[in-house]
Amino acid sequence: MELDRLVVSRVIAQQFEAAAQKGVRLQMSRDFALLESLLEQVPEKGLTEHFRRNLNTYSPQQAFWLGGFNQLGELVGLAAARLDQLGSWSLEKYWREYWSRCYPDAEGSPVQMSDRQYRFAKGIRGDVVYLGEMWVAKQHAVDGVSGPFSKAILLLSLLEWQFQAAYAWVRPAFLERGFAFKCGFTSTHPGIIWEKGPATIDPDLHVMASSRSDLFDLVDLLSCELPEALSSSKST
Repeated sequence: MELDRLVVSRVIAQQFEAAAQKGVRLQMSRDFALLESLLEQVPEKGLTEHFRRNLNTYSPQQAFWLGGFNQLGELVGLAAARLDQLGSWSLEKYWREYWSRCYPDAEGSPVQMSDRQYRFAKGIRGDVVYLGEMWVAKQHAVDGVSGPFSKAILLLSLLEWQFQAAYAWVRPAFLERGFAFKCGFTSTHPGIIWEKGPATIDPDLHVMASSRSDLFDLVDLLSCELPEALSSSKST
């Protein structure tokens, strides 16, 4: 599929404007040291093991983050993206390697995935985008900022990288409210079956995901809402 970068850029600008109308200015950065310093001003938040600099080293070509700022310049929302190049590995194998290194169980030992896992992660290979650190401050979440926030980082990833799929973790309660689809994801799946689960995050997280072609469809759908959109303006 051929990507129409101009159309995608217009749709991203549309999402930035939707957030701005709700009082949140979106800004993209590749500087995770800056992000950690900003989070020092948000006591209840901090980077998870997925993006913490003492556990990871990402070049500017491998990862970026999208911040949401209020009129005072305070960080009130966040999402981060990284490109995982799995090669011949399945996503399941990648999880086994990554999670056992970065996440402890309740006793401080490495977590352990069960031998039995769901099929979603078994079938994903190649280049994959992981989206994490996704939160919006409560006073803005109720305004519906989460949707344009998530769609913006999904489509920014589409401009940044070639990949087969993009995914994020989500609490089951959010899925019941249709959160995944509001945020631009097209499918949801059960998460990891644990032998020894993590102590620092919820062990029952589910997956929300989109394939690359799904994101092309998202661009087509959202481009129809652009003022200058033409019926022939498609991403494919």
